[in-house]
Amino acid sequence: MINEHGMELSLVGSKFPEAELTRVGGFLLVRLRLPDSTLKAVVSIVNHKRIGENQKRKWFLGVKFQQMSDEDKEQLGKYLEFRERNQPILDAE
Repeated sequence: MINEHGMELSLVGSKFPEAELTRVGGFLLVRLRLPDSTLKAVVSIVNHKRIGENQKRKWFLGVKFQQMSDEDKEQLGKYLEFRERNQPILDAE
């Protein structure tokens, strides 16, 4: 899930220490690969959850965009508009 305010991240095999991923308010630099471009953003961790067992454990992070270039914001906006028009997310409820 992604919108103009933030996104959910899924991390498998992450090299980040657990203390870094569970620090609400902590910052990460992320690269977001879109079909036509790669964006960079500084995000802050809003929430975290770890699921799975043993070697198949993974992290889910809810993050908020804190800093992104104007060009990358524009690219993200175009991508979100395209997705809304062409591939809307269906609500199962």
